[in-house]
Amino acid sequence: MPTVTASEYSKKIGLYQTVAQREPVVITSHGREETVLISADEYRRLTRRRRRPYLLEELPDEDWKAIEEAHAALKEQTDC
Repeated sequence: MPTVTASEYSKKIGLYQTVAQREPVVITSHGREETVLISADEYRRLTRRRRRPYLLEELPDEDWKAIEEAHAALKEQTDC
């Protein structure tokens, strides 16, 4: 995750907006992390997941995969 100063960000805003389409960009001020720039798609994905309950049959494939992987890892730990 790239980190830039607020001054550098303001000079090259277009560049960092392009980078944020691929990965978050941390913007610092006075040596401290102040802001994280993310794509609009990523923002929508993050906020949608927080607010929307799902019926099991509506659960996104990526969530099913994460549940299955967590279950397999837990099973592996308890089988040892």
